[in-house]
Amino acid sequence: MRARLQAMLDPALSFGDQALSSACNFLTTILLARALGLEAFGLYTMVWLALYLAMSLQLGLIVSPMMSIGTKEQGAEAEAYYTVVFLHQAGYVVVATGAIFAALMLAAGAASPLAEVALPGSMAAASYLTQDFLRRYLFARRRPAGILLIDAINQFLKLGALAVLWQAGMISVANALWAVAGAAAVSTLCGLTLSGPLLWKPQILASVTGRQWRSARWLVLTGSVQWVLSYSGLLVTAGLFGPKVLGALRAAQSLLAVLNVVREALENIVPPMAGKAFAQGGMPGLHRTLGRAMLFAGLTGAAVVLGLGLFGPWLLHQLYGGEILEFDWVIIWYSFAFPMALMSLVLGCAFRALERTRPVFIAALVGGCFSLLAVYPAALFFGVAGLIAVTLLSELAALLVLVMLALRIPGLLASRPIASARARMVTASSP
Repeated sequence: MRARLQAMLDPALSFGDQALSSACNFLTTILLARALGLEAFGLYTMVWLALYLAMSLQLGLIVSPMMSIGTKEQGAEAEAYYTVVFLHQAGYVVVATGAIFAALMLAAGAASPLAEVALPGSMAAASYLTQDFLRRYLFARRRPAGILLIDAINQFLKLGALAVLWQAGMISVANALWAVAGAAAVSTLCGLTLSGPLLWKPQILASVTGRQWRSARWLVLTGSVQWVLSYSGLLVTAGLFGPKVLGALRAAQSLLAVLNVVREALENIVPPMAGKAFAQGGMPGLHRTLGRAMLFAGLTGAAVVLGLGLFGPWLLHQLYGGEILEFDWVIIWYSFAFPMALMSLVLGCAFRALERTRPVFIAALVGGCFSLLAVYPAALFFGVAGLIAVTLLSELAALLVLVMLALRIPGLLASRPIASARARMVTASSP
């Protein structure tokens, strides 16, 4: 009975944590867009584009392999494995922080507005990357209560600090970034106390690093391509139309981003479930888990498209006021990307459970290449509508490639090998 209650409680806590994080991030976006104005909010978004790239690389290089491999380890082997992963994470944060600082300083010249926020931006990146790693580590170790605690600390401190700065008339891009950095740092310190026992075995450093890299080598490339797929449109927007339009589009996207509670929950729950199902039940077990996750993703995505189609523009008006009026239609278009992204995520989790991550990279590469080739001419000739159309077509291309590659693995999407089914069809149709 206790095991059953725990099995029910853990997913509930995970979804609750994602709901809290998504809601607080949504409130943060509203607060910053109103307090800074769309132009300054666009500058803030530019800083976060660099952090999102670092986050994508961290997911591919460290986190995603950990979520799939770590759940297969037990006891002292698990403690030793996670110790090596902690070392990898520490080194990555140092490199990523320095790279973001240099990029912000040199991107548009030392006198640019981006250079003025390079230090707080890089410190926010360091704290945010470390805090996000810790929360996903706790997911892998099945400690959802600890995740909820450190995320609550992070989100409430961040929102509280930003609200105080706004009321005091001290809100600015730099001060907002310092507030984000401070809240994430406090949350990180709390998370370290919950990390549990670790065990240093220097003799396994090379083997664990090699295993991580075999799983990560395609995922890290996938993360880079997915960043291009997700944010190339925003980069082109900043270059062609300026930070004000960028801020408006990002504010519109935030209404959809609050629904990332579902995507983030799937990202944290499905990989361990898929890895365990494959380890215990082989391909049939993985097939059953994948089917349930795909059904959930499809139904949730359809509900989101319907809801935002009916109420999305009205919500934007209520949340962001008059400045957003000319862009309220984009939320309806953006909503169609959500179900495709969920389905792609679930299929990617299945490939990761098999430790065959090259198909995920190939799918992301197809979508990313299409986006890179089409986004600039589409924006130039069709404006914001062209940008959104390219985003949707890129997501669709990546999903179709994943489906085709999954169909080539017997038993993954179909309950029985395709070749056997075809053979039976031929036999049945023969005289």
